[in-house]
Amino acid sequence: MNNIKISALNLQDPLSFKQRSDKAGLKHPKNLYIAAGAAVTVSAAALLSYRGYANSYKVKLARDLSKELGEKITTKHLKSVMTKAEMLKELPKLKEQNYVASLQNLENGTFLADLHSHSNYSDGVISVEGLLNQAAAYGDKLQKLKGKKFIFALSDHDGIDGVKEALKIIVQNPEKYKNIKFIPAAEVSFVMPCQKNSVRFEKFKSDVQMPEMLVYNLNPFSETTSTFFERIYQRRKEQISQAINEACSYYNNAHFSTSEYNKFFMNPGKKYCFLNQHWRIRNYLLTKSRVVQMAKEQNAVPDVLYETVVNELRRENKFMNPYELNEYIKRKGIQTQSSMNDENLKPVFDKIFPKISHKSSVESDFELKFDDIVEYAKKENALLGFAHPGFTMQNFGKEKCLSEMQSLVEHGKGRIKFAEKYHQAYPFGSEIDHNELNEYHKVLDKLNLIYIGGRDNHSANFIPNSK
Repeated sequence: MNNIKISALNLQDPLSFKQRSDKAGLKHPKNLYIAAGAAVTVSAAALLSYRGYANSYKVKLARDLSKELGEKITTKHLKSVMTKAEMLKELPKLKEQNYVASLQNLENGTFLADLHSHSNYSDGVISVEGLLNQAAAYGDKLQKLKGKKFIFALSDHDGIDGVKEALKIIVQNPEKYKNIKFIPAAEVSFVMPCQKNSVRFEKFKSDVQMPEMLVYNLNPFSETTSTFFERIYQRRKEQISQAINEACSYYNNAHFSTSEYNKFFMNPGKKYCFLNQHWRIRNYLLTKSRVVQMAKEQNAVPDVLYETVVNELRRENKFMNPYELNEYIKRKGIQTQSSMNDENLKPVFDKIFPKISHKSSVESDFELKFDDIVEYAKKENALLGFAHPGFTMQNFGKEKCLSEMQSLVEHGKGRIKFAEKYHQAYPFGSEIDHNELNEYHKVLDKLNLIYIGGRDNHSANFIPNSK
């Protein structure tokens, strides 16, 4: 603003402008007029930029939304969308308590932001409209209490359809959402090696894991973004198809099918394929092959028995993926000679599972690598942050944790600005403990990133106690 003020002063005061021009060697009248014109242009551009009207992100977003909706959308319709510049300015001011949605913090307006949430477009329960309505109601309350807007991101797994819907809803009624700052985002997974002396290898016995990065300020309607996420979707569809076709070549009577897999492992009515899908495919094939063996023993129809078993597993686990067949058999007291170990399916898993190459990198025909996400963020001019970084650091041995995280930041080419140090949904006791997390936080403190947080909400209440 200082430059704007000086330029305006010079234009109003010809003497002052002439004196400064003489010092700059602009004594000729023609040069003087050129300099004056330039001052007007620079001042106007700076003023527009300051006011936000020349924000390239919102301009592109408005342009692409206009094409999508077939009506004129301007940046004024997008006032509630938070820009990259606003994020970099406002988020460093927030503290851990500002991400904690306790009843007290909700009541007194301390809860100011949530940068990690999911809708029913991925593995959440809440609809996009429901999420926006709850956020808008809380934003209105926050405005009255503190004079602040509620900052939040929708970050569905490996997909952008929820963010697309959110933006379409917002531009149709900007006034309703005037007290929020919405960040279009995604939580994107990638394959990476898991070191054999790490916490995660000890727990899962797998030398490949899939951490996640949060991508902020993406434009879901851009060609770059559409191509990137469509690639994820299509490759995972190919993974399902290839695995099931291969499995059918070993079992003529198992009736493996993509429709059956989709019914129990996909989100009904949504274009979404889960991360870590190779494990889900493995579970489907092993469970179905075992149920086929059980059906022979019971003289039952395999497909009917499988559906019965899986539906019970889903209800009991309250989870989208029907695991734990062994425990189910024990609970039910089922007598069977069948086994979950099926060597016939091993060649299928060998083809679809990510592998460590001889160069100690991960090879996968179906999943993204870290550099793919960085390259996308660079093209889209988006920002990156480590989602629940404790889980990422569990892939490294303790002595290499800092150097590995520093390496990731370095390979981020300036795109990684955030770390979700204030993540609110760590499953303490089952997957991580407080002492372990404190050690990881010491590593984060050395990376010079902006600390953010979120509740990783998957429930019907984005704002606790909302109806």
